[in-house]
Amino acid sequence: MKSGGISYFKIGELASLLEMSPRTIRYYEEIGLLNSVKRVEGGKRIYTEKDLQRLKFIKRLKHLGLTLSEMAELEGIYQVHRTNRKVLSRLLELMDGHVVKIDERIQNLTRLKSDILSYREKILRKLEAEDPSKEGT
Repeated sequence: MKSGGISYFKIGELASLLEMSPRTIRYYEEIGLLNSVKRVEGGKRIYTEKDLQRLKFIKRLKHLGLTLSEMAELEGIYQVHRTNRKVLSRLLELMDGHVVKIDERIQNLTRLKSDILSYREKILRKLEAEDPSKEGT
């Protein structure tokens, strides 16, 4: 819907565009990740293009592995400093921390894979040694 050249979205429209549930959008508003949501008669929420972009950013951060509390921390930094520079600096720190954790998980999974393959080989050798078809040969 448009009003005065500005596009507005109902929550269902926004949810559909973002492939996100209306409940999730409301929750992000409740915890302060999405603020300044406008309301019309009857208290219904309407969202702007700015809200759409904000939710796309939140969705991207979630995809990158940031937690809601980390996102809230970034929002808090923005509210205090009103500059993206501080937010982006902290975001880099958070992302670097996530990369370290991912590398640790990759190492652990690589070790686990090696252990599984090694144990699998032992089981195969044991099965071959106990193969009843080899008894008469």
